[in-house]
Amino acid sequence: MLIRRGMGGFTLIEALVALALTLAGVAGATVLLLQSMQHERESATRRNALRLAGSLAEELRVVNRNDGAALAADAPVIAAWRELARSVLPAGADARAEPVGADPAAYRITIDWPVAGSGMQRYTLAVTT
Repeated sequence: MLIRRGMGGFTLIEALVALALTLAGVAGATVLLLQSMQHERESATRRNALRLAGSLAEELRVVNRNDGAALAADAPVIAAWRELARSVLPAGADARAEPVGADPAAYRITIDWPVAGSGMQRYTLAVTT
């Protein structure tokens, strides 16, 4: 009988090591993908908050007020904007616009939203009309 030495395929140990390395690589790629998706969601929320604040700022600038006084925090324009913000932002978010000056009318627009694992984020925009 002829016995060949040094020729053959992979041993079982080599195959298991290769499989373990492949699985570790796939697990690492999965973690990176999940983190990337979370960062993209947070970025989209931040963009929405910036867009909402800018939208209200423009609306407040074009509101025709004969006396030049600031609108109340519960004015219809601000109330409608708050409802829009609640529908666009994630659950637990808060949006408000508070008058801070009278002549000329000035406001502070504040938007808070939850961020997974790090509490709340806040965006504040000062607007003078």
